[in-house]
Amino acid sequence: MLNSIKNDADAVFFTAVENVEDVSHQTVENGVETNYFEEDKNYDLCGNFTIFSPPVKNTLVSFFDIYLGQFKNSKNVYLGFYTTRAIGKERKNKLNDGTEIDLPETSILSLLSSGKKINGATTRLVKAILIEEYIEQYKGKPYDGFLESLKNMSEKDFIDFLMRIKWYFGEENEEDLKQTVLKDIEASTLHSSAHIGKESIIFSSLMEKLDEKQNKESLLDRLVHSSDVKLIFAEARSEVAELNMDPTWRHYNELEEEITDKRNLKEKIQAIIDDYPERKIRHLAKKACRSKTEQSSSNKTFLSLKYRVHEACSDYFFEEDYTPPENGDDLNRLIKELLSESVKSIEELKKDYQYSVSNSKIIEGIILDLFDSCFFAFDELEHEK
Repeated sequence: MLNSIKNDADAVFFTAVENVEDVSHQTVENGVETNYFEEDKNYDLCGNFTIFSPPVKNTLVSFFDIYLGQFKNSKNVYLGFYTTRAIGKERKNKLNDGTEIDLPETSILSLLSSGKKINGATTRLVKAILIEEYIEQYKGKPYDGFLESLKNMSEKDFIDFLMRIKWYFGEENEEDLKQTVLKDIEASTLHSSAHIGKESIIFSSLMEKLDEKQNKESLLDRLVHSSDVKLIFAEARSEVAELNMDPTWRHYNELEEEITDKRNLKEKIQAIIDDYPERKIRHLAKKACRSKTEQSSSNKTFLSLKYRVHEACSDYFFEEDYTPPENGDDLNRLIKELLSESVKSIEELKKDYQYSVSNSKIIEGIILDLFDSCFFAFDELEHEK
C-alpha cells in the first residue's frame, strides 16, 4: 500500500489479507486493473526451501488456480512468494510416482527467482512436479480443478505462468519488516512535519485497519481502500506522539465488555431519588451527551482519559466509605467529589502522558457519561464493594 502511494500519490488500490491469498493488492490506473497476490511464509531459519518443499508446491497449485481460473485473460496479474527461508538444492532423483528426473546443476528455485526464462527441460520438470501435486491436492474432491488444462498447456504458456511469479527468499521476519515499514511511513509522500514521532501510531492504525477488515463477512468489506490509508495519515496529525501517549486506550474495550446495567443516567438517578428535579436531570444528561460527541470527534488519547477517569472513580467508590446518595444534595456532592478525584488523578498522570483534552469540564462530562453508558450505577456500588 505504501509503495503504491510512493509510486503514484493519486494511486487507487484495494488491499486485503487472508482473502484470495495471504495478501491481495489491486491497483487501478487509467481504468486498468493490476492484481498482485502473495503467499507469506514466516518460518524458522533451520531449513531451506526447494521446489519439492510442501509450502512451495502448495503455493504453485494455488497460484495456478488463480492464474487460469480467475485471470487467465489478464496480462496484469502478478504473484509473489515471500519467505524468511533461503533456497536449498534439490536432491531427489525421482518423482513420487517413481519417474526418474534429471535435476539442473543450479537449484530450480534459484533459476525461477532469477527472473530469467528457464530452459525446456527444467520447464517440463517443474510442470511434472506441479501436475503430481495438483492431482494429490484434488484427490477425493468432486472436481479436479484445471488438471486437464494444466496437462495440455503448451510450454510457452506454462513459462508465461511461471514468469508471473516473483520469488522472495531470505527476506525479513516480522520484527525486522516492521522497522522497514516504519521507515517507509517516514519516507512516504503523505508524511509531513506533523507526523514526526508518530510513525508507530500510523503503523498501528494501518495494522488495526487490516485486522478489522479481515473479520468482515462481505468480500468488499474486507478491502482496505487507498482512501483509508490517506485518512489514517490525516488523523495522525492530531494524535499525540506515541512516546507521550497514555497506552490505556487499548484496554477501553475491556471496560465495555463488563457492562451489565443497561439503565441510562436518568433511570439511575430516579432509582435512588424520587424528587430530583427533571430539569436538573436533563441538564446532566446533556453534559453526558456532549461527552459522547467529544469522544467521537477526538483521538485515542480521549479513550485513555476516559479509562483513567473510570479508574479514579472506581478508586473512590471502592476505597472511600461510600453510601448511595439519598437526596439531591448528596448526588450533587458525589459528582463534585468524583470530579475532584478524577482531576487530581489526571494532573498526576500528565507528568508522564499527554492528552489532547483534559480540562475539568471535559472530565465532568466523562463522569456523567460513565453513568449514562452503564459503567457505574449509584445504587449498586455498595454491593460491588
